[in-house]
Amino acid sequence: VSDWVLNHLRVQLEERGERFLPICLEERDWIPGSPVLDSLTQSIQHSRKTVFVLTEAYVNSGSFKLAVFLAHQRLVEDNEDVIVLLLLEPVLQYSHFLRLRRRLCARSILEWPRSSSAEAWFWQSL
Repeated sequence: VSDWVLNHLRVQLEERGERFLPICLEERDWIPGSPVLDSLTQSIQHSRKTVFVLTEAYVNSGSFKLAVFLAHQRLVEDNEDVIVLLLLEPVLQYSHFLRLRRRLCARSILEWPRSSSAEAWFWQSL
């Protein structure tokens, strides 16, 4: 996943897109030695959107649940939905969380296309 984020998502949003859209990367932008919770909270609070690049392993991890909880806090406190879910694996569509999210905010869920011919549409949608 890290390779995909660095080689595709970062390049497309920061280097190739029509607009420069900087992304916050843990490895690059967080202060080393800073508590993860503090860095995560600051990243979410200072971002216009929080993009979660989802794999089955990440969805089942505690770090995903914490990050989604913090992003939902912006919805509760600021009435601003900042979550964008990017599904790298189609198997994730069976998740209860994703089914609920799809019903409430369908436009905030994108699936990485299986064919390279659909990638331009994907980047435009993002």
